[in-house]
Amino acid sequence: MTYHLGLISIFLLAGLRSIHGQADSGALYFPSESKAVQNENLPLMPAPAIVPQYNSAPLQYQSFVNQLISVAIANVTLSINRLMPPRSRSNENLVFSPISITAALALVLLGSNGETFNEISRVLGLQAGISDIDYRSQFFHERFSDLLDKLVATAGFQLGHDVRVANALFVQDTYPIRELYKNVANALYEASVVNVDFQNDPTNAGNVINEWVARSTRGKIRQLLAADPPRETTVILSSALYFMAEWERPFFEHSTKRRPFYPDGRKSPTDIEVDMMANGGLFPYFRDRRLGCEILGFPYKGNRSTMYVVMPVNSSKDNLERILSTLTIDDLEQLVSHTVLTEVITVFPKMIIESTIDLEDTLKQMGIKSLFNPRESNLALLGDIKPTYNNAVTNFTKNIKNYDVNSIDTIRQLINQQSRDNSYLNPGLYADQVIHKVYVDINEKGTE
Repeated sequence: MTYHLGLISIFLLAGLRSIHGQADSGALYFPSESKAVQNENLPLMPAPAIVPQYNSAPLQYQSFVNQLISVAIANVTLSINRLMPPRSRSNENLVFSPISITAALALVLLGSNGETFNEISRVLGLQAGISDIDYRSQFFHERFSDLLDKLVATAGFQLGHDVRVANALFVQDTYPIRELYKNVANALYEASVVNVDFQNDPTNAGNVINEWVARSTRGKIRQLLAADPPRETTVILSSALYFMAEWERPFFEHSTKRRPFYPDGRKSPTDIEVDMMANGGLFPYFRDRRLGCEILGFPYKGNRSTMYVVMPVNSSKDNLERILSTLTIDDLEQLVSHTVLTEVITVFPKMIIESTIDLEDTLKQMGIKSLFNPRESNLALLGDIKPTYNNAVTNFTKNIKNYDVNSIDTIRQLINQQSRDNSYLNPGLYADQVIHKVYVDINEKGTE
């Protein structure tokens, strides 16, 4: 599972779409820019080797499901990156967490049925090679839950890490939540599934959501909703990431200073200055001539994860856009697996980025459409038992004592069977908003 953790770190930076400026001769100096580094007169300090995680080579997957999850996270990353508005048309910085978004989709998958279940399954790749995945989605949920547990377990203040992947569903209280779903969602993903009254008290509903995100991110993200949600809201899916980690080799404490920042490459004039940090030593590095880019890794404390930064050769907005629009999963794996320890002196922008994204349009373009349609959305596993449910579903749900993921799949099968007659009614729940928020602070000591 360690391979997943390394991959996640790449995606966090692949989603950090603000690194397209350069300082002096570049916002980020790579080994190929030795002359520019010498002109900076940066301090040289002896540094012990920072070993890339297992030589930065991908580990063999423990099972096909583990591989499927890694590919799913990669697909979510690249799809969202491509479907967002082009960076060259906006000066807005943007950061998103693919693993947090994937976890949010898994939470909805757990409570969905019919076409909604099928659409999310296709986006996550669950129908690629596993027979009857519709009736055995517990394999995905169990392994993905284990991945998230390991991600959090590798963290801890004694290791200089603190990771929180927070997801929640806020549902209009006229739609009771199935107790079974609530328990399984909490057991698997530590997710909150809460009834609120959007219709009669939208202000309080907004406060509940904002209090949840502040609590889940240690107060770093204080607000998810800037205004009261509409009274007609039925479901808001919320996703947030809190990530704190110290560098294995912190940036030089007294070397940060204001330097020019070039939003469109070094050949374009600029009057922008930002705080630039300096560092030096042996770091994972690779220059890919085929892709026309360089990759540099900044390992976190304990070498359990690494922040990888990709910069185009002859960097500019257009060149960055070209790489992001053509980058594939195999490209990402190749870039990381080919990194080797290289003597590096680098400067890197000190930054705080906070992004709030409504993913509705993006998810629709990815193929998840019915979730947002009142007539087509099917969240039958999330909604509580209705009188129209037959006795098989009712009795099964009432008799369950251990809330495990197999129970959800059994209910799905029973509902699928009875949906062939007129006694089955969709509870009518659909998503009004899918809100994703990430806060990133990159400084001399680490990332938060």
